[in-house]
Amino acid sequence: MSQAPPPLDLPPLNLPPRPDQGKRSAPLFAAFVLSFLVAIVLGVLAVLSLLKDPADLRDLAAPSSATPSSIPAATATPSPALSPTAPTFRPDVDGAFRFLERVGGAPVRWNPCDPITYAVNAAGAISPVRPDLTEALRRVTRATGIEFRSVGTTSETFIRAYQRMRYEGVVRKAELILIWVDHDGYTKILRLLGDPRPSIAFAKTMAGLFADQDQYFGGIIVMDADATATPGFGYRYAHGSVLLHELGHIMGLDHVRDPDQLMYSGRRPNFSVSVFGAGDLEGLRRLGEDAGCLD
Repeated sequence: MSQAPPPLDLPPLNLPPRPDQGKRSAPLFAAFVLSFLVAIVLGVLAVLSLLKDPADLRDLAAPSSATPSSIPAATATPSPALSPTAPTFRPDVDGAFRFLERVGGAPVRWNPCDPITYAVNAAGAISPVRPDLTEALRRVTRATGIEFRSVGTTSETFIRAYQRMRYEGVVRKAELILIWVDHDGYTKILRLLGDPRPSIAFAKTMAGLFADQDQYFGGIIVMDADATATPGFGYRYAHGSVLLHELGHIMGLDHVRDPDQLMYSGRRPNFSVSVFGAGDLEGLRRLGEDAGCLD
């Protein structure tokens, strides 16, 4: 850390006159003040020239690919700019991800040390859903480190699954239920929820109570099978990409205003975005195994 220059409004020093001089003359005092100011300006310019050295800036800006063992040892008087405790380089993704809920300042998340069990109700699907689901889950696992384990199929409707998770828990049942319904069935569910917003899929998460309110224990995804009929991950509203978006909610991500992220929601989407962006991935990383296990 560089030290700030001294303030320029210091009171004049009250020194006694030299024995061979009378009272200090005004010209000499003015010369002394001018010399003092020039010394300060030169000192500031010298510090700025050191901070603007291109080589130092290149070294700090370039991400390091060296392993810890290859980092040079710190000298006895290291430069503050090259401190060995400087943070690891990461892309600037501030504002490109948000969390659905926080408890005590930390995001609510799943326990990354346990797999998430899931079951599928594809009775309302009009085309095979497994290929896109398998790929979407693989991408979430790669981003978070959290595994998903299938426990088969289910006949549970959204209302039944929601009531069970809310009032009975998930003991011996799948923690994540994925349901495909036709468009009429989807709009009926929205009316039951009192949600007038147009949508083609939604996700609901269930967090614990009391000591467990910092983690999720259940979740439900409902897909409008008619509106998400295009298979794959070709564009933002393809079946696989919509699944990825809803799985992002299940993991704990909220909507963002950056159209280059898959978790964007708004009137000006980037249709070419079909997989997680840099902000999405950073948010998922902070919700996954890098955050540590939960009790």
